[in-house]
Amino acid sequence: MSTRLSRHFSLEEFISSSDSVAPGKVQIENLTRLCETALEPLRAVLGRALFISSGYRSESYNRRIGGAKGSQHCLGIAADIQVGSSTDDDTLIRAAARASKIDAIGGIGIYPGRGFIHVDIRPRSESGRPTWWLSGKKGTYGPLTSEIKEKLVKEGARL
Repeated sequence: MSTRLSRHFSLEEFISSSDSVAPGKVQIENLTRLCETALEPLRAVLGRALFISSGYRSESYNRRIGGAKGSQHCLGIAADIQVGSSTDDDTLIRAAARASKIDAIGGIGIYPGRGFIHVDIRPRSESGRPTWWLSGKKGTYGPLTSEIKEKLVKEGARL
């Protein structure tokens, strides 16, 4: 039996079988808000299914897999997503650009060559734009490269 968070997403999609700690009431409420205000609108704009590669993580599981300290995943407000069956970077850049136009999305991470992007519903910056970052090697994060910025701008992203 699955627990629906929204029309197209269930709680089970957001929980790893390797994480022994289940989300609590607050995290489930946050996941529902993530689905309703960010993922459903993104799915509609893209016209394609979204697949969750990583959703809720307990603090202990996040540490075990080398997740970022203070990860939005632990709050239940983040998802790493694949767009349809496509894992190519151009499709993901296009999806990230579309995500930047959804007001509820406050954080967007680009993970070149890894087949997914990160979106979360943290508050946006004072400029009203999402926080962007680029994943590097071995769990490092930094600013977007000029090449990726150029691709995002071509797709109409709010940088």
